[in-house]
Amino acid sequence: MLTLAVCLLMAAVSFAQPQQGQKRNDDARKKEFERIQAEKIAFITQELDLSPEEAQAFWPVYNQCWKEAREANKKMRDAFGELRGKKGEELSEKEIEAKLDAYIQAYQATNQVLVDWYPKFKKVLPIRKVAKLYQAEEAFQMRMINNLRKHPGPSYPKKDS
Repeated sequence: MLTLAVCLLMAAVSFAQPQQGQKRNDDARKKEFERIQAEKIAFITQELDLSPEEAQAFWPVYNQCWKEAREANKKMRDAFGELRGKKGEELSEKEIEAKLDAYIQAYQATNQVLVDWYPKFKKVLPIRKVAKLYQAEEAFQMRMINNLRKHPGPSYPKKDS
């Protein structure tokens, strides 16, 4: 579920660009990303109730994990974009299979980040706090998704029901 939520959030953020002629500039996107990151750090800090020693050991590990997760997620989004192809483009069976294989491998790599970093989190935090970390990640992702649904902004036209 955590991986799915991360993927959905990353996909929403990556596709949240306004229509032609309305692109936000890089500074605005960077500020929004930094705002969300600051909110996430505050949320995780509150949820984990880290001691100063724990925080000192935890945040460098977490930041490296998050960097790797973002890189893996970007590869997955890129592979998915390749799988979708361009409008009207007819792909051969072989091309479809190759692009689908690349997407599946990128998806697995995204999940592997969580697997690889779990023992590293256990080295710097008590197991209860590691569990709280995964719960906090899930809760934060759901919070962000719900915020996107409630406040779609200009790049998310409201659907007629």
